Amino acid sequence: MHLRARSRVFVSLLLALGALAGCAPSAVGPMVMRLGPGNAAERILQAGIRTGPRLSAPISGSRDGIGEKAMFSGDTSTFALQQWGLAFDAAMTWPLTERLHLHTGIQGEMFLPLPLPGYGVYAGVSYYLGSPTLGIAPSVALRGASDFGIGSSVGGPGSMAGAEATCALSFSPEPGVSVGVVPFLALHTLSSHGVNDRSVYYGGVLAARLSWGWFDSVELSGGFGRAKVGKSASWNVPIVGVRGGR
Repeated sequence: MHLRARSRVFVSLLLALGALAGCAPSAVGPMVMRLGPGNAAERILQAGIRTGPRLSAPISGSRDGIGEKAMFSGDTSTFALQQWGLAFDAAMTWPLTERLHLHTGIQGEMFLPLPLPGYGVYAGVSYYLGSPTLGIAPSVALRGASDFGIGSSVGGPGSMAGAEATCALSFSPEPGVSVGVVPFLALHTLSSHGVNDRSVYYGGVLAARLSWGWFDSVELSGGFGRAKVGKSASWNVPIVGVRGGR
């Protein structure tokens, strides 16, 4: 088969797979976790996997004809993939000044071998206050994500846009090692099949960052959040994340 024809077939298969097995976007977070002052002269790229709620699940599951894949189960099934997902996450930190840093990131839902809808982007800023050993870093970030209306997507279809605020308290016992507590609060607007609603997502994580081998930093995070959509739907959200950076 000609190379160009093979490429067309491959792309068609990927599109078909995405239509059959897409995922609604998960609200990975906290979006910005600045543990320590960071490097004032160099950018750092991080990539890994993080978890979060599929905030569109309650409103997509309330629509007739969407199917069981979109049904919302709440606290009776905390790890149900219809309302909780794993996403590939890549982020770049850009130092603007010694204290002020810009954070940008992208996400793709974890459906191997490739990330498939939904996709998302986020961007925010943080400001560090304190010494190299102990400090706080308040931040704000904006997020947008969508599965582009794929009717058979897990937890969807759904799109979201919103903002998040965090305030990381970190301690660095030695160079290259930081630990911290990162509470967060996020507000989103959601849409699914013409239904619009609002959500509140809040919680906190314990996080650690250390140098390890080839990586300038390895970041581990874990905690819990609570997602609330509209006036009645709410559920607990386990948060787990691991990212490596250079």
